[in-house]
Amino acid sequence: MPTRIDFVEWEWEEAFDKFGFGDGDGWNGTDIVGDFIESLGYGVERDYWGIHNYMIFDIKLKDESIYTKEVDKGYDNPHDYLPRDLVRELEARFGSY
Repeated sequence: MPTRIDFVEWEWEEAFDKFGFGDGDGWNGTDIVGDFIESLGYGVERDYWGIHNYMIFDIKLKDESIYTKEVDKGYDNPHDYLPRDLVRELEARFGSY
């Protein structure tokens, strides 16, 4: 179920998607997702992908990536590489699809 803020419907997974949030042409919730992840004790690397989406590129704990496999950043589904406990936290906060 998408999260709704100010009549904008979105899903937390878009913060990891090169084409999320309208491919970078509109409102962007990456900082909302990143700030939540940081509140759980992680470090979050965010950046722009050229003219495309501002997104999360990595999540670290004690300066080491927590990604569970090689990730094709911007394309792979975060459910496939984020630790299950973090996915559960994100789903509890923002909903699941």
